[in-house]
Amino acid sequence: MNKGRGRPRTGDDDGRDRLLAAARDLFAARGYNGATLRMIAGQAGCDPALIAYHFGSKKELFARAMALSLGPSMVLEKALAGDPATAPERLAALVVRAWEAPDVQRSLMQLVATGMRHPEVLQAFREYIEREIVSQLVEYFGGTAATERAGATLTIIIGIIFGRYVIGVEPLRSASPDRLVGLLTPSLRAISAPLPRGRRAS
Repeated sequence: MNKGRGRPRTGDDDGRDRLLAAARDLFAARGYNGATLRMIAGQAGCDPALIAYHFGSKKELFARAMALSLGPSMVLEKALAGDPATAPERLAALVVRAWEAPDVQRSLMQLVATGMRHPEVLQAFREYIEREIVSQLVEYFGGTAATERAGATLTIIIGIIFGRYVIGVEPLRSASPDRLVGLLTPSLRAISAPLPRGRRAS
């Protein structure tokens, strides 16, 4: 977080969480173009200058608001917190459970639709994923192939999510949540399995 001398005065509450909550609600109701920064600051009861201070730009605020709605960081933290031997099963179950929620699906569709019109929004969201999600996975896996494993894990999860909720590919679209967990778990388990001795990342 920035700690420069030019920070707007707001008392004990710096307004960041309120801005995120207001942005999430207004972007959902009015879309990316319809929700202005002044509207968001007004609903949050904050000085508009705090948006630039905390997030830098509208696209960054949108990316963080979508992350708040989609919750990837929270899902990953819960999945990786327990026994490593059962982490693939937990991650698969938590991902499917989270994405079955209608409000999460709506946020995903909004992110995709907005990204089609504003590529810079997808860039900002991708940077968030790399910074907050990929880095967690790299730290979790460790070793020379940690980055490869993190990328493979994310690719499999994104493939399931887009195949089911965005494109609607069969049989993913009509599969039960339990079936999805069953499809996802073996791939995640294979990625997390110990590497053969002498394996080196390319």
